[in-house]
Amino acid sequence: MARNYEGAFILSANLDEAGLTQELARIEEIVVREGGAVKQWDKWGRRRLAFEIAGHTDGFYAFLTFEGDPASITRLTQTFRLDENIVRFMCVSLGDQPQAGA
Repeated sequence: MARNYEGAFILSANLDEAGLTQELARIEEIVVREGGAVKQWDKWGRRRLAFEIAGHTDGFYAFLTFEGDPASITRLTQTFRLDENIVRFMCVSLGDQPQAGA
């Protein structure tokens, strides 16, 4: 049974616009490959980090709402950990909360 999730990503500020678009498309591709369905991106843009992470002081914040199988989340997080353009990420289950407008 698919559940709703939100992924929070901080991407490297060293990416240019084309690189950023490519990285977001790659994240979508990974979610779909694992049997998920992308719902919506919420791009916050470049922000200063509260503290330095692996030499980064700035990052591009993006939030992805998606549907996925709970078993695939482990594989997704392993894949995201290996991506050098993802500075930090977190995936959380939205549970069985009704979606806005439902």
